[in-house]
Amino acid sequence: MSYTDEEERQQDALDKKIEEFIQHKKRIPPPQVLHDKPDPFKADILINNLTLIIGGKTLLDQAQLKLVQGRKYGLVGRNGIGKTTLINAITRKEIEKFPQNVHILQVEQEAEADDRTVLEHVLGCDVQREGLLKEQAEIQERADKGLEEADEKEANTKRLTQIFTDLVRIEADKAESKAIKILTGLGFNQSDLVIPSKNFSGGWRMRIAIAKVIFCEPEILLLDEPTNHLDLNALIWLEDYIKQLAITVVIVSHARDFLNTTCEEIIYFFNCKLTYYKGNFDNFERVKNEKNKLQKRQKESQDKKVEHIQKFIDKFRFNAKRASLVQSRIKSINKMDLIEDVIYDPTCVFIFPNPEKMSPPMLRLDEANIGYSNGKIILEKVNINVDLETRICLVGPNGAGKSTLLKALMGELTVLEGHSFIHNRVRIGTFNQHHIDGLDMRLSAVEQMMTEYPNVHSEKIRNHLGSFGISGNLALRPMYLLSGGQKSRVAFAMVTWPKPHILLLDEPTNHLDFDAINALIVALNNFEGGIIVVSHDQYFLSNVCDRMYVVKNKKVKLFEGGIEDYRKSLLK
Repeated sequence: MSYTDEEERQQDALDKKIEEFIQHKKRIPPPQVLHDKPDPFKADILINNLTLIIGGKTLLDQAQLKLVQGRKYGLVGRNGIGKTTLINAITRKEIEKFPQNVHILQVEQEAEADDRTVLEHVLGCDVQREGLLKEQAEIQERADKGLEEADEKEANTKRLTQIFTDLVRIEADKAESKAIKILTGLGFNQSDLVIPSKNFSGGWRMRIAIAKVIFCEPEILLLDEPTNHLDLNALIWLEDYIKQLAITVVIVSHARDFLNTTCEEIIYFFNCKLTYYKGNFDNFERVKNEKNKLQKRQKESQDKKVEHIQKFIDKFRFNAKRASLVQSRIKSINKMDLIEDVIYDPTCVFIFPNPEKMSPPMLRLDEANIGYSNGKIILEKVNINVDLETRICLVGPNGAGKSTLLKALMGELTVLEGHSFIHNRVRIGTFNQHHIDGLDMRLSAVEQMMTEYPNVHSEKIRNHLGSFGISGNLALRPMYLLSGGQKSRVAFAMVTWPKPHILLLDEPTNHLDFDAINALIVALNNFEGGIIVVSHDQYFLSNVCDRMYVVKNKKVKLFEGGIEDYRKSLLK
């Protein structure tokens, strides 16, 4: 076949495809504005001497912002230092000298939701594809209704040819299967994909937001606390996906294992500067600690040397015979590059009050079927015993029934079959996101606790809040001025005031920074009561719990092994 024949064959095939487009009615997607993607950004970003002031607060002062193309970064720093504000500024390209042609997408902590289905949300973020389909549908509709003018037909046919060519070029026919693959990887069922996004909880909305960003394949991806609402299964999937991405990724997270698995470099945000450490989070922590120790030793050595010289100066300052020597010593001090003191983050401490001793059993479920008043069983044949020595973690997919199990243990749900026992003197403390959401944002921490415990003197309340790092003026500020981590501490203080025998903790590390998580681990290990934890934080679980139950397929089963063994089982 000659080249001309081949060219004619391709044109015939293209004409046939266009005719199929015209004859086959497609659903018109939601209106979108067509924006061609910019040319891919193929360079590193380096901005020196960067000063960034937002809302009157100096965020960065003569700092360096460096993003190497394709590298995975973890952005870490204490709560309230401005990590989210910084990545928001990057997303909006509000930073001076930041390239304007780079395609940036961000997953925020709170994801949007509306009447669009899950699949529509993801497909809709590709505005180029949506724009082409919309234009194609409009031309098709005019043709079907006979509204085309005679001189329009030829132009419309040419335009449909170009639209089809563009759709083939961007592989539009593969978009839906690609979106479905991403969504199912994040834990959605096929039936979920046609449900409006507003019907999903915050955790599932976060997954939709992550799916949209992964689908759109930006050149820089910014993730703000992406693990907060993900179960371990989805977390492992996300880790694996991020590692495969060839784009630049910046992650704000307090999940140590997540950063260890995904990041090649850590950006330490402290004292209005950005310091870069090669390697994962564990390596950053080790190198930073060694650097601080070395700086401290060098500072102490230099201080001794300066003190020795200063003594000589003070002793012979008014001795004419030693004047030249004194001047020489003064010059030697002035020429020194004085080493600064090491600036440490403020120490974070949690102190949980211990309960009085009680004989077991305290909480127990025997062959219990757990569900709701309509008779629907969520968990079957559950056997679990809780006493002051208990250190249990509950893991499993979101929606499997972990929170339902906690409600049954504390007596909020009646056991449909089997037996439930709660000691008549046991005090149970529960911590979950609802406790934080239920705080009155107008009240201070002290006022909040005094509202809950009106007969307690304010001084005792303040001392107790101080055990969780809420002290001084911080305890008197309205709750809306506190960070997410500080609100969590207030909630912990309220939960532990009655000296509970048993703590039921649902995602307790959300919103806490690394130091606060370590402080919580120490406090729980010193706590002389029982603990049951629902969490996705592998580092936290491995340092607190000694038994693991997997909640899945209506069953609650003891898992033989630790959190790392469970993680490996999910990868098989």
